[in-house]
Amino acid sequence: MGVIKKEIVMKMKKFTLFALSFGLMTSCSEDGVSGFSENLSTTTVVETINSIAFEEDIDNLISESFDLSSNAISARSADAGSDKDTKKFKGDKYGDCASVVVDEENNTKTITFSEDCEGKLGQTRSGTIIVTYSEIQGEMGSFREVSYDDFYLNGVKIEGTRRTEILSTDENGSKTMLTTLTDGKMIYDDGTFKTKSAEMTRYIHVEKDKKQYTTLSGSKSGVSTEGVNFSMEITTPIKFVYNCFGEGQRKRGKVPVQGIKVTNDGAQTITTDFGDGTCDTLVEITKDGEIETVDLKTLKRGDRFKNILKKKNKREKK
Repeated sequence: MGVIKKEIVMKMKKFTLFALSFGLMTSCSEDGVSGFSENLSTTTVVETINSIAFEEDIDNLISESFDLSSNAISARSADAGSDKDTKKFKGDKYGDCASVVVDEENNTKTITFSEDCEGKLGQTRSGTIIVTYSEIQGEMGSFREVSYDDFYLNGVKIEGTRRTEILSTDENGSKTMLTTLTDGKMIYDDGTFKTKSAEMTRYIHVEKDKKQYTTLSGSKSGVSTEGVNFSMEITTPIKFVYNCFGEGQRKRGKVPVQGIKVTNDGAQTITTDFGDGTCDTLVEITKDGEIETVDLKTLKRGDRFKNILKKKNKREKK
């Protein structure tokens, strides 16, 4: 492994989920042991959380690429008569090496990140995101479709086609949208990969022209990096708040404070409860009637659910 790659991996291990605006958890446990079972392990559960985190990150990124105003840093293409503009995100939120090329004639936006482009919230991105969109935006029936060209988020390669269509809007600017993912793939730095397809409904609540919270519902299915076929369903909508205060500190980015998701492989079921609205990083994991509270800041791919494992072993010895 080269020096540059080692530095990237070390950075990834230092980043925490919520410091990264609910970013991807990519590191593995030191002993490489999978979860408490041979099937649905911590890794499978964490990877479904990663998928949700990724969807939220991309949703924010694409939305902000459409919010770039004419006051943003912009340069007209040198090609005579071109309808292309190159713009920068405001405040270098996604890194000063991120750029957006707008092609109004063909209704496309090309978002490019130079290698390991680090944003203000700590995420690193590289590669290209291509967005095609309908002539009219922000109204019922309008859509955006996203594809990726050698795109990485925190060292995880992202593939697939993501389409979002607005189902309804209201007078305050709140929206309900349907997002479908086909041929989705998340390839980790150890060469393992997870495949998935998904159908998610996202509601964005707006008050006084400001986003207050988002709810996410829906389901996805796929194969985890451990080769486990799984399905995931959000049985109670997951609520993300934009300005979440907890323990005397402001937590940046969207933070999940409520909601329940259920992961199933046909033989085993694991339930993840994101809480009752309290701004913290704790979630409750339930399997076979046993409950364990875990901290998403420290949970890694390959870790064990230690408390549940101990209780399971005790029952087996009796």
